[in-house]
Amino acid sequence: MSTRRKWFRLALSIGLAALAAHLLWRHGHDYVFPNQFAEVVPGKIYRGAWQKEWPMRQIARDRKIKTILALAHPYDSAIAVKERALAKELGIRWVHVPIIDQRSEEQPKTIFELLDDAAAVLNDPANYPIFFHCHHGLNRVSMTQIAYRTKYCGWTLEQATDEVASSFGLVTVNHGPDFRTMTNYYDKCVLPFRESKAAEETAVAAEKSAELATKSVPAPRTAADQPAAMRR
Repeated sequence: MSTRRKWFRLALSIGLAALAAHLLWRHGHDYVFPNQFAEVVPGKIYRGAWQKEWPMRQIARDRKIKTILALAHPYDSAIAVKERALAKELGIRWVHVPIIDQRSEEQPKTIFELLDDAAAVLNDPANYPIFFHCHHGLNRVSMTQIAYRTKYCGWTLEQATDEVASSFGLVTVNHGPDFRTMTNYYDKCVLPFRESKAAEETAVAAEKSAELATKSVPAPRTAADQPAAMRR
């Protein structure tokens, strides 16, 4: 065998090994490590992509996950059925709020209504620790995070958007909603919610103030309440 042929075979072997390693990392990485996993609220709320079985088990064990909030895929899709079964096995509550176009359904919900539903799940302490995800862990999960931050944490839209931008980045899509939709959501859902809540708190405070004022006014004294010497 010539030296040139030996070098060719060696180079070919190295190339094939590198290709195999690349494919193993690209397609096998998600089977071992959590995909797009991050902590949003320490000890309470975590976000990510749809996980393979082994990483999901790791997340559930290490973070003591009590609830999984799934934001993608139809309820009867193979990937949803598989995760729902795993959640049942692990004793984890599985909540499905797919943020998709529902106009073809009998009782469709708007994207804003779905975001409200998802944010309310994140805000419920009974669900903690909770892991929420869409398919890739980028767009719908970020929109839900912004909805939660602005509606329940009192954050401005800029603060909530910056939080996502500084971590996973803001993703734009050509078809369907993305983070730019949250401007309208903030105006139509968050600000009216805050105004209603402020009015309710004002009404409750006024009612309590009136009750205290009533209790602080002494009742008029009757003749029976006066000392005997004064009644003579």
